[in-house]
Amino acid sequence: MNAVCPLHGAPTRVIGVSAKRFDAVVFDFGGVLITPITNKVQRVAERAGVEVETMLAVLMGPRHESGDHPWHRAERGEMRVADIQGLLGPYAAAAGVELVGDEVDVLLDATTYDKNMVLIERIESLRSEGYRTGLLTNSFAEFRPTLAKDLDLTMFDVFVDSSEVGSRKPEPSVYATTTSRFGVHPSRIVYLDDFVQNIIGAEREGWHTIHVTSPVAARTELDALLTA
Repeated sequence: MNAVCPLHGAPTRVIGVSAKRFDAVVFDFGGVLITPITNKVQRVAERAGVEVETMLAVLMGPRHESGDHPWHRAERGEMRVADIQGLLGPYAAAAGVELVGDEVDVLLDATTYDKNMVLIERIESLRSEGYRTGLLTNSFAEFRPTLAKDLDLTMFDVFVDSSEVGSRKPEPSVYATTTSRFGVHPSRIVYLDDFVQNIIGAEREGWHTIHVTSPVAARTELDALLTA
């Protein structure tokens, strides 16, 4: 950044001021770097003859809050993934949904999702442009080996896994933890996520956000934001 010297009128460089609006770009995993888990929810919902939103609430809990649903507890590392299915009965009964018993296995099948390479490839170029990168994901401790196999975690300067830190999106503390690990002001972070509730949570903490509905559109929006 250049300024005018008050004595001589010549341009002088202001030390320590970045010309970039942002310091870090943070990505969600499911629905951003890979295809959405809601694609799988749709399959089991169709099999049961119910709406996707109904099945989503039964299997993964309310979308717009974080509480004691088994899926939420497992994502905070409070219980094992293997125990989720057996605890879904009351939620299914309340919603009038009949479960087969393999729903959680279907959702977590690592062979039935694709990588969104248009965004994964952008991560490396972001680092070459001087941005720090992060991965913030609601996940399970048992899923870490699969995550590490499918994604090069060294691409990220900061990696926050909900099961590791005991907090999940959209809980405020998981965003605060991520911000602290970057060591930057929240307004200097851009975040990409496919779930609206996670976007709202990030915005409440002062982050800039991009709601991902299409990987290609998200990359275009990100590039436009970084160059604005």
